[in-house]
Amino acid sequence: MIRAASLFLVGMFVLAVFSWPQELLAHERRHPVSVVEADIYVTKFKATVKLKAFAEDLELLQGIEVMDDGFYDSEELVDATKDHADYLAERIELLTANGNQLSGKVVEITQFEIPDEGIRQGQLMNYTMGFVLEYEFDEPPEFLTIVQKMVAEGMLLPSELKVMLKQAGSDQPFMKMMKPDQPETFRFDWEDPALQSDASDEDWESWFEKQREKTLGIQSYSSVYSFIYITHYEVRHEVLIPLASLASFLELERADPGFLEVAEQAAAAKKIEAFFSSGNPVTIDGVVVQPTFDRVDFYGLDLRDFAVQAERRKVSMANGRVGVIMSYSTKGMPASVTVTWDLFNEAVKSVDSVVFAFDEIQKTEFTMFLTDNTFEWKATDQPAIVPIVGVPADREAYSHPVIQIPLVSALCGLGVVLSLAFFVFCKCTWKVVLPALLFFLLVGALCWNAQIWELRNPFLAKPKVPAEKAGQVFNQLHKNIFRAFDYRNEEEIYNALSQSVDGELLRDLYLKIIASLKVKEQGGAVSNIQEVIIGEGEIDETTSPIARPGFGFRSKWDLVGTVEHWGHIHERTNQYDARFLVELVNDRWKITNMEILDESQGPVRTSLRKF
Repeated sequence: MIRAASLFLVGMFVLAVFSWPQELLAHERRHPVSVVEADIYVTKFKATVKLKAFAEDLELLQGIEVMDDGFYDSEELVDATKDHADYLAERIELLTANGNQLSGKVVEITQFEIPDEGIRQGQLMNYTMGFVLEYEFDEPPEFLTIVQKMVAEGMLLPSELKVMLKQAGSDQPFMKMMKPDQPETFRFDWEDPALQSDASDEDWESWFEKQREKTLGIQSYSSVYSFIYITHYEVRHEVLIPLASLASFLELERADPGFLEVAEQAAAAKKIEAFFSSGNPVTIDGVVVQPTFDRVDFYGLDLRDFAVQAERRKVSMANGRVGVIMSYSTKGMPASVTVTWDLFNEAVKSVDSVVFAFDEIQKTEFTMFLTDNTFEWKATDQPAIVPIVGVPADREAYSHPVIQIPLVSALCGLGVVLSLAFFVFCKCTWKVVLPALLFFLLVGALCWNAQIWELRNPFLAKPKVPAEKAGQVFNQLHKNIFRAFDYRNEEEIYNALSQSVDGELLRDLYLKIIASLKVKEQGGAVSNIQEVIIGEGEIDETTSPIARPGFGFRSKWDLVGTVEHWGHIHERTNQYDARFLVELVNDRWKITNMEILDESQGPVRTSLRKF
């Protein structure tokens, strides 16, 4: 029964199709959608846009109608062509880097020739119109964003703009098929434009590498970038997404439809956090982990380095971008990690992702055309963080020389002396003094090893720690201090530091190192210690321990720290000169005091990961 009904419906559909007028059927087969071709030539101070459109757009977009005799009114076609020029100048927008719309003017209209007998319904697709628009700049643009808004009510499919754009000085075009409200940004390098078509492969490779360095690897302004970092202490997913793409998922409230103001960005950030929290699940060792949002930043086109936290300002909805950093705590080195991307729509059909798992780099692609969009990572033989242990010391070898005095025996000796003095000066008999003498002598002999009293030997100097030994001890303690920051949990860092630092210096040193590792350009992000280079070092006689064995030491060193986001590595080298006090604490060498003599902070150097 169901099968018979299905066959009946199919038959009725076929009959209806073959009953349509052949002209209309041909029209639907050939041009189901409005397609406008745009040849754009950009010089330093002007963009010339040559448009070619099918005359049927006058029906689709201008709303002209056929007359009762089946023909179009010729005068109406001419007038509609002129109206269409203004329509295209209004609906094809060229925006500056900050999102402001450039004013375009129509400088030429190429009218299609209308036969004397007129044009019959369904024949407009055989005619084309031409238009030339001009946009002027005050200075050579680095970026131009194109948005087309050719939308007609009742159209089954959206209009398309086929762009072929050339920069003056190069014959290599940029080509893009654009749908309504899906902006595309083009970048221009006026000092080093794209090469000519006859350039060699080596020249092209060199040119692309230079462009990659100039743009810090971000070369598509309409693509979604994804970077996944897997480390000992966290999984981090960083997403750079066009604001226009996000707006296709979320309703972002704003007073001006073209811009997101600073005052509106906090509310937008909350929506963005909720959006990413509801999708793209991440599991660590089989457990779904919710993200912590380290950053939701809004960027304009003029900022190349998205790893730098930008100053807050209004951004264009057409060419602004959003940087989202999500971190997932691992609570130890992970054995397995999965990251899924399930947030797709017509604006975001695919996402290219780069995975940095310790020293390994992988690429993966998430796309709506796959049934499984999960990246899975499993640990291999990644080295764990080596536990930090203290530096042992031989207390006896470096303690101050002492004189050992048996306290009880010494008191008994004093008793003997007093007894003899009593005998001499009081002129008493031996019978009185002898028992006392025998008592003191006997007790003193029996208690010779009891209650030993130690006094510093004033005739012998305290043993000094040899310079070579002091250097070895200090270098190990110094290395341990900065290795403690391989951990990220504050308690773990403290426990590691306590192996080499003692007393009030423990917390003070922790705060000082954290402050030195913070990178202002990264919004205060704490960098990873990449390398500690110890320079000059020597025993410092001006810093000496008082009560405990130890030594003073003066050292200079370079601290190299790095912060990485979106494949951008920011490296800064800080230089230090300081005095330290190293003492014996419970059979361990520990640093008990530090005095910074000089500190200088080097510039931040930015480099790119190769992937």
